[in-house]
Amino acid sequence: GVGHDLSHIRPKGSPVKNSALTSTGIVPFMERYSNSTREVAQDGRRGALMLSISINHPDSESFIDAKMEQGKITGANVSVRIDDEFMNSVASDKQYTQRYPIHSDKPVFSKTIEARDLWGKIVHNAWKSAEPGILFWDTIKRESVPDCYADLGFETVSTNPCGEIPLCPYDSCRLLAINLYSYVENPFTEKASFNMPLFREHVWYAQRIMDDIIDMELEKVDAILEKIDNDPEPGDIKNTERQLWAKIKDKALQGRRTGIGITAEGDMLAALNLRYGSDEAIDFSVSIHKTLAVEAYKSSVNLAAERGPFLVYDFDREKNNPFINRLFTEEPQLKESMKKFGRRNIALLTIAPTGSVSILTQTTSGIEPVFLTAYKRRKKVNPNDKNSNATFIDESGDSWEEFNVFHPKFLTWAGMNGYDVDEVKYHYSEEQLNELIAKSPYHKATSNDVDWISKVKMQGAIQKWVDHSISVTVNVPEHVDESMIDTVLRTAWESGCKGVTVYREGSRSGVLVADNKKKEESSSSQFTET
Repeated sequence: GVGHDLSHIRPKGSPVKNSALTSTGIVPFMERYSNSTREVAQDGRRGALMLSISINHPDSESFIDAKMEQGKITGANVSVRIDDEFMNSVASDKQYTQRYPIHSDKPVFSKTIEARDLWGKIVHNAWKSAEPGILFWDTIKRESVPDCYADLGFETVSTNPCGEIPLCPYDSCRLLAINLYSYVENPFTEKASFNMPLFREHVWYAQRIMDDIIDMELEKVDAILEKIDNDPEPGDIKNTERQLWAKIKDKALQGRRTGIGITAEGDMLAALNLRYGSDEAIDFSVSIHKTLAVEAYKSSVNLAAERGPFLVYDFDREKNNPFINRLFTEEPQLKESMKKFGRRNIALLTIAPTGSVSILTQTTSGIEPVFLTAYKRRKKVNPNDKNSNATFIDESGDSWEEFNVFHPKFLTWAGMNGYDVDEVKYHYSEEQLNELIAKSPYHKATSNDVDWISKVKMQGAIQKWVDHSISVTVNVPEHVDESMIDTVLRTAWESGCKGVTVYREGSRSGVLVADNKKKEESSSSQFTET
């Protein structure tokens, strides 16, 4: 996965000193990088790419529109870096000046636009196609601890493909997720409680593991450098590759960036009998992430006392950083210990999507609520087979077996509350399932059920205790209009979120959907919300 910002590319029509005479602008470069990502694969997995651009760039509108044509830029996610000046211009319906170079006092090109018109295009495209995502760039830079070392090469320029780690050039995204559900004792009962002492202890272990992972990474980079040196090609041919890996190694040594996060937030809340999105649930989630932040930073200070701080650490550089001062206010002793020993890692925390991880742990992913509590799935069967159970015949005459699929922890809740899980799975009617779901802590707590405004406010409150960022998608039903998307995006900025993506059901193909219309498909991936 790679993040690449395009804000340095000259706008379309700019003069260039070659036979082309003028620049082609942003979009051809987007297509080139997208295609390169699709062309590179490893063990059957293709690359992932985040392309971004500053809203201050004169070609940002072309960037925003680039993926609206189906089949274009299919190898990249796209996000717009939006600054506070633009958002304030939108709020007050004022004009906004775009420049190249961006934010230059002496630009070679500038133009004035109506901020609300361009904002309306962002809102419309997000409503129609789930892109672009938004990066609130001033919030990212203002809160960023590594940007305290911007003059030493740690200035944030883009993010990893899912947006949870804003990064400087040549730095790495390293992820570890703690399963929050596993700390709930007596889940789904009146005696349910969260084992905070054990959680604190494991956060310390997690930070130590992450620091060890950096050393393992450095071993692999050294092996790559050795291979490059031993390759038979002339030095001028392999020099570019060698410089790349040398810079990656240098950045890892200088900063030792880590990315501890969580998964199963939704299941943790349900297991504690808290409804996702409620004030009580938000307050508890914030307390968990506050604890995670404090304990991870304490662990990093402890590692610095044992192993030494990251190479460019300087207490005075960070003294005005709002995130660091938030930690010191919460844990005053941390300030003195950090001043004495330093810190092992330049930045520590993130919340990733944890898609594959959540499948393995059989939990909700990241800080997201459950997508669906239960849904129907169809599998094509041969009605002549002895053991087939054809429950549906489509218009083509093909036979299908319908069966219910459940969120795993919903079944755990059912079993803990005296229901026969096999009976629920195989014999409950749709009406019985709906009645059962209504009794569970997952009722009105799925992605489409939660109050979307509350969700982004929850994200903003948690963001205060995450030094990198949070990968979150605000899922909304198909019928939602553009005004709601507008409100969600503005609220995300006002709440202190660093980024936000909105997915309106049905706006993209190839993703899991709840299909109440029960459209027929000739595959086994039919999903129907029950």
